[in-house]
Amino acid sequence: MARHRFIAGAVCPECSEQDSIRLIVEQVDGEEREHIECVSCDYHAERPKQQEPSAEQDIIGLFKP
Repeated sequence: MARHRFIAGAVCPECSEQDSIRLIVEQVDGEEREHIECVSCDYHAERPKQQEPSAEQDIIGLFKP
């Protein structure tokens, strides 16, 4: 089953309509897939996957006394 939600303030890159973009999240083969679509025109695109942060990216700095 897909979940749909609108993205507040988002502007469609195709028709420039504001508040017409919705995010669709689907479970496909045990993996979540996300894509966006405009309800005003027929624009759609797959949302790029975000990289999982590694433990090294969480470290801001090391203190050595």
